[in-house]
Amino acid sequence: MGRWAAVILAVLAAAGAGLLAGYVHWGLPRAPVESVEPRRRSDDIELEALRAQNRQLQSQLQQVTREQERLAQENELLRKQRATEQLLATPGELPVLPPK
Repeated sequence: MGRWAAVILAVLAAAGAGLLAGYVHWGLPRAPVESVEPRRRSDDIELEALRAQNRQLQSQLQQVTREQERLAQENELLRKQRATEQLLATPGELPVLPPK
């Protein structure tokens, strides 16, 4: 009878060790995942803020580009007007044009 009791005790100990090992292996990793969830939410909020800032900067860049193109066109027009005025002011000899 003592032998059977030892076998039953060994089987119960092995089953307990198996349950403990399973809990440690599959049960504990769930806790760190749950602790990461608030961080993930804050990262999502930060990502959306960065995307909004990126859209705003893209819009500002487009405005600056349009302004730069407008100024380049205005500069070209003023350069042509200056050249025309120089031609009309000095008859006979052609003036030296400013570089482009």
